[in-house]
Amino acid sequence: MSIRAVLASLNDPRDRRCVRIVCVALIAFELALCAVIIAKVAYTEIDWIAYMEEVHGYARGERDYTKLKGGTGPLVYPAGFVYAYKALYDLVGGLERGTSARGVATAQVVFALVYAAHQALVFSMYAMCEIIPPWAYALLCLSKRVHSIFVLRMFNDGVAMALAYGATTLFQRKRWIAGSVVFSLGVSVKMNVLLMLPGLLVLLVGGTSAGTAIGAVAAIVGTQIALGAPFLATYPREYLSRAFELGRVFTHKWSVNFKFVSEDIFVSKSFAKYLLLAHLVCLFVFAHRRWCAREGGFFFNFVRDFFKRLLLGNVDGVQSTFTPAHVALVLAQSNLIGIVFARSLHYQFYSWYFHTIPLLLWSNPRVPVGAKLAIMGAIEWCWNVYPSTPTSSKIFVVIHLGVLAVAYAAPTASRRGKQKSA
Repeated sequence: MSIRAVLASLNDPRDRRCVRIVCVALIAFELALCAVIIAKVAYTEIDWIAYMEEVHGYARGERDYTKLKGGTGPLVYPAGFVYAYKALYDLVGGLERGTSARGVATAQVVFALVYAAHQALVFSMYAMCEIIPPWAYALLCLSKRVHSIFVLRMFNDGVAMALAYGATTLFQRKRWIAGSVVFSLGVSVKMNVLLMLPGLLVLLVGGTSAGTAIGAVAAIVGTQIALGAPFLATYPREYLSRAFELGRVFTHKWSVNFKFVSEDIFVSKSFAKYLLLAHLVCLFVFAHRRWCAREGGFFFNFVRDFFKRLLLGNVDGVQSTFTPAHVALVLAQSNLIGIVFARSLHYQFYSWYFHTIPLLLWSNPRVPVGAKLAIMGAIEWCWNVYPSTPTSSKIFVVIHLGVLAVAYAAPTASRRGKQKSA
């Protein structure tokens, strides 16, 4: 094959053979890089010991969530976190061995494998979208901060996002119920996955039958009930108040995005309300003008059509032709909106959306490649300024509003099948 043919393949998003070769090579590269990081970069303790302490109480039979605590405070994640880290707890030999140098090294190897699986799921999502040229997949492997989040810090964010991307690939294949179960598993590890929920609900309403949509929502709720059963059956109030606490106020000191806001304003209820209002307005705008543009808009044709089908009993009368690209973009945009209007972003939160940035940027062909690379570089720079400064936070907010604008201005990718008779 000539050099020209190779370059053409590397620039063709629809060249599946080239995509497969690139992805295999990149995963091999990632495994090797993770091995080097584990061997050469000194481990710095942040939350791992606290995680082990939290599940240690569970391992000893405690089911009262208010009594499950670690060195950094109480357990504030749903039951899926407990089960995932209990498995790691058993693997590394319990609390004492698991927090030793050898136990930490073992856990890092596990997280290197989790990271490789995470990348494979992301690559699968991108391949189905056919938006990103194969050479650009390498951009998904170049974040210093993301590697640290997985193999040096072993945060639960990485586990949650691996499940979120696994769910996305199932949704792209129109496996809505199975995807909803996996999505709910991700939520049970860390609730940030819920940032994708508004987009998912729009997809379920517009891209599935009424019966499937109801079944998918039931699967999400049912999975949470099943996972939380040991705690709901014993100390339900304690579990629900701690595992699904939505009103926590993060420390201003560690904020990456709003360091330029004074601490008094940052912790105020008014600031939180304004951000929530902006979040909701932006979601509705995207739903109406972007996600449902070809369906006549979210208000009122889109919603009315769903309830019309439901009330008429025509629960199996629609066949979705939403493309895999549209499914992934709706979920990525929903997630990004949550990031833009979050009151506080901590350093590990970068893993919540880093892997969707190229998808969002390349969805708009009007933006030059050089500008896309510059945007990604600037975002990475913001996340590597430690501690964050008012200047880095201002740049952060401006850039992310810009990415949101790029996504909004991109050509619509949605399609929808015609309703069939029941």
